Amino acid sequence: MTLAAILMPLLALCVVARGIGFLPLLGLVAAAAMLVDGHTPLQQAGAAMAVVFAIGPVLFLLRYQHDAARERTGSAIPFFALGLMVLLLLACTRAGVAVFPASLCVVVAGLVSVICRHSMVWQWAGLLTCVEGVLLCGVQAYQPSVVGVAGLAGAVVAVLGGMCIHRIMPRVVPLRPPSARKKSSPDSPEKNGDAA
Repeated sequence: MTLAAILMPLLALCVVARGIGFLPLLGLVAAAAMLVDGHTPLQQAGAAMAVVFAIGPVLFLLRYQHDAARERTGSAIPFFALGLMVLLLLACTRAGVAVFPASLCVVVAGLVSVICRHSMVWQWAGLLTCVEGVLLCGVQAYQPSVVGVAGLAGAVVAVLGGMCIHRIMPRVVPLRPPSARKKSSPDSPEKNGDAA
């Protein structure tokens, strides 16, 4: 088990606590965890999908105004996710599993974000966090079918989430400098003075 895979549950907790801003870092660490043991086509495909599903939605959201005040910041939600992770670790230890279940911890954190958060963007981040965990699980277990299903699910989640955000959230309007606003207004004082 690599350090990158151990860091993934901590970054998933950051997504639960602070939102989609930590998703690109989670995707990059997931890609590093997938590629550290080798560069087979399955590992490369999983790492590429992890990066795309983590960075793409955040770049897409830059075009929209996100109202973070709507989200009720419950300080107990990250601790709830952490408690579920600890219970999962204890259950795996009791069952005799010698490998640290990093991918399962990431999926649990994503599900907590989906269930306990109210903002659509936060829930979108939770679903994409689940996809990152399933991708890591499929790559570590060398299961191409799991990686393929996770990639398809990630594409569906990314497209549907983007469509919902495009429909509901207002777009960012670029601010024009005051000089450009004066030139473009038809009833400016200079034009009225010239006409007189």
